[in-house]
Order: sequence, then C-alpha cells, then structure tokens
Amino acid sequence: MNLNSATTFQESNSATAQPLPGTSYATQRSFILQRLREHPHSTLELRALGICSPAPRINELRNQGYVIETTRRHEYDSAGVVHSIAVYTLLTNTHKQND
Repeated sequence: MNLNSATTFQESNSATAQPLPGTSYATQRSFILQRLREHPHSTLELRALGICSPAPRINELRNQGYVIETTRRHEYDSAGVVHSIAVYTLLTNTHKQND
C-alpha cells in the first residue's frame, strides 16, 4: 500500500455540501444521486454527509438501473487510520430501463 498516495477524507470532502434532509432510504438514494451528479464521492465523504451505510444505497440505485462505477483509493479516516475506500462514480445522469 502506498501511503504517500492516500488522502484524508477531509481534504476531498466538500465544505459547501448541504446536510442530509432525512434518513429514509428513498431520501438517502436521492441525496446520493444529487451528490454523484456533481462528482464522484467516497464512502467516507458520503458518511460525513450523513449517509451511514452508502454501499446498500448504491446497490439499490444500481438495482433501479443507475450505472455507478466503484473504484478504490486509500484515505485516512478522522482517527488518522488509512483504509482502502470505495469511490462511487455515476456514469450517466439517467438510468437504464430494467427489462
């Protein structure tokens, strides 16, 4: 693992992001889509915005037909521990029709 390439999630976290307006799964999915339309977000970034468990919501969005790519990068958490973190990228702003 190359620790020199790791970033802190605070470095990549948007200071201007609006807080999560509610905790229902539908609200969380909508919120994640809004953020992913702006730019890719990591697990730690989404957690900092109020999404406690981003992976299940991303999976639900994929099941709805959204094309979301997952890559990995190394990030330091708030305790200074480096993790291999998922980074989610919305590949299109619309979703595929499920057949």
